[in-house]
Amino acid sequence: MTNQRNSDTLGGVTLTTRGFPDFYARIQGLRFPISVAEVLELRDLINHSADVFEEPADVPHNREFRETLEQAIHASGVENRHHCDRLLKVLGMLRAMHYRHSIASRDSELRLREAMAQNRIARSTSRRNGSIALAVAAIAGMAWLLVNEAGWALQAVSLLSILAAFGYFHAIPRLERDMERLTQERNLLLRKRVESMDWRILIHKLALLLGYKQVQGIEVFPQQHPDTGPRTTKPQ
Repeated sequence: MTNQRNSDTLGGVTLTTRGFPDFYARIQGLRFPISVAEVLELRDLINHSADVFEEPADVPHNREFRETLEQAIHASGVENRHHCDRLLKVLGMLRAMHYRHSIASRDSELRLREAMAQNRIARSTSRRNGSIALAVAAIAGMAWLLVNEAGWALQAVSLLSILAAFGYFHAIPRLERDMERLTQERNLLLRKRVESMDWRILIHKLALLLGYKQVQGIEVFPQQHPDTGPRTTKPQ
């Protein structure tokens, strides 16, 4: 994944709820070592976003969540108190974004499903009304041919019915294209939705990325060694 693509995906120097799914997928998918440029880019994004993030009120539910995360952070190998507090703030920020992302995603899904239901109704109505209009046009046309000295009214009914049928049937391809677009939007929405967060993996990847812990055999980015040149280890 190139840096340009990453920047476009994350959408700027501050992480937002809209960019949360791509950010989460990117962190979860990290395989170390990664380039120095990518490390610096992600660190800058995370740290700047955490700096401007306003933590929620210290209510009992939040305290319980922080205590659980703090235990998980210590269990992952982060021992420095400052690093632990900083990682707690980053995780709290991601939790708040995940909450807003979940609400926005489900609201968008409801709107899309409602639009798809209305589309199905509109297509069914167009087919039914188009068929009725054709039937009326056929009956009026036959009456016009069979009835002696038929008036202009039958001709007008037949013509108007044909025009109405054309309008109804002509709308169906557009409605089908709209349905295809709505389906694609829904599928993309569901594909990008983060149903739940894997806190253990997230803590592990963020702690390594931010330099809060070191694991033997894992290098976050390739390091230069005078005797052997660039040294890499098995991706993690």
